[in-house]
Amino acid sequence: MKTTLLILGITLLTIAPLTQSLAQDEDRPNLKLGAKIGANLYSISDDPGLVDNDTGLGYEFGIYGRIGDRFYVQPGLDFVSYKTHIIRTVQPRPNERDAFVARYMRVPVLVGFRSTYDGSILSHIRYFAGPSFAFNVGVKDNNLALRRKDVRNAQFALNGGVGFDVRFLALDLTYHYGFSTVLNDDDAEGKGRALSLTFGFAF
Repeated sequence: MKTTLLILGITLLTIAPLTQSLAQDEDRPNLKLGAKIGANLYSISDDPGLVDNDTGLGYEFGIYGRIGDRFYVQPGLDFVSYKTHIIRTVQPRPNERDAFVARYMRVPVLVGFRSTYDGSILSHIRYFAGPSFAFNVGVKDNNLALRRKDVRNAQFALNGGVGFDVRFLALDLTYHYGFSTVLNDDDAEGKGRALSLTFGFAF
């Protein structure tokens, strides 16, 4: 966790001066820097190695840069903790359910459209979609005999959602559809599915 916070801090300090420079140059596209934090609901699709699994509550936070105004591109860097409770076909304690928690560094690149809303409080509604690449950075100890080496390092997903802006504040609802199997087993088929709700700000 300390390493993750350090990476995010260094990235933020690196991007901030660039953001100020771009903001002062009228010939360059509009660029805003933002930060967000929130929760996610996560599950794994059907997998022959799992007897059962449910939807678990995790968390995430990150930073992003938004380039453009009405139409925009938004790359970012997130730390994500996904959680679900599963029972494996083969595990030390048969039929015992335990929490499977995997943590990732995720890099999304979203393309969006921001519409104008005439409400007294809500200033804009945003629609966005795009791919993301995630790298597994750890798995919490569990009774399922699942360790970091058992989880696929690289995870690819498509993301889409809607956001609501109130001045410099933002509320985003995003669905993440994974295309990579979560586990490294040769017969693994389960892929990650997540719905996240984040609250953030941009400046």
